Amino acid sequence: MKSIRRTLSLITIITCVISMTACSKGDATSNNGISGADTGKFASGMTDLIDSLVENDQYDESQKRVLRAALQHDGEIPYASYSAAWESYRQCLVDKGYTKPPQNLINGIYFAPAYVSSEGLTEEQNRKLNDDINACRDARVAAIDLVYRTKLGNPEFYGDPEVALVDCLHRKNLVPQNYTIDQYRKESGLYMNDTSEHAFDRFSFDINDSDTLTCMATTAPTLLQPRLEIWKPLG
Repeated sequence: MKSIRRTLSLITIITCVISMTACSKGDATSNNGISGADTGKFASGMTDLIDSLVENDQYDESQKRVLRAALQHDGEIPYASYSAAWESYRQCLVDKGYTKPPQNLINGIYFAPAYVSSEGLTEEQNRKLNDDINACRDARVAAIDLVYRTKLGNPEFYGDPEVALVDCLHRKNLVPQNYTIDQYRKESGLYMNDTSEHAFDRFSFDINDSDTLTCMATTAPTLLQPRLEIWKPLG
């Protein structure tokens, strides 16, 4: 599993909410096992988040129409609109001359290409590929994806993905009340250093539980990268 990570170019998955907007520092809280963690939030609420995205010129009008409609429904984006945005993103890359990226989908949540084969690409072509991925992502799906994932898995708008994940696990009663972010970080460290097929067993929660997968996919999707299909942009 880890050997794949070493040999393939890693393309950052959408949903690093910290990079989308500045996070403010928050006071530590004892709720949901996140005492002592950075509980800064990247938005004060769903209206604040959507307004900031609608005002951003990097997102095209097709995304903004969906977001404006979501404002009337407390940030709720229909799955059909979410899915259509992802299909538009994939088609955007096809229009730029690449093969269609695999439809990586885990528990109903879409993922951008995480593992991209650089076979046959020159250094210049690889740079252009990264630029094209970013351009298609921003124009077609990034804003919709952020709102959709936030609504599902991070209603407190935590800027730290680890804090958001532990909070989600607690809200869905997937871990004991005494499960802390320090324990999660310890388990995550063991997982990252485990090269076996049973690396996910390092976590004390059920990695295959449907609610667990939703929490991970919406708040800390990099943990699920090994389950994604490799994209070969040149075929």
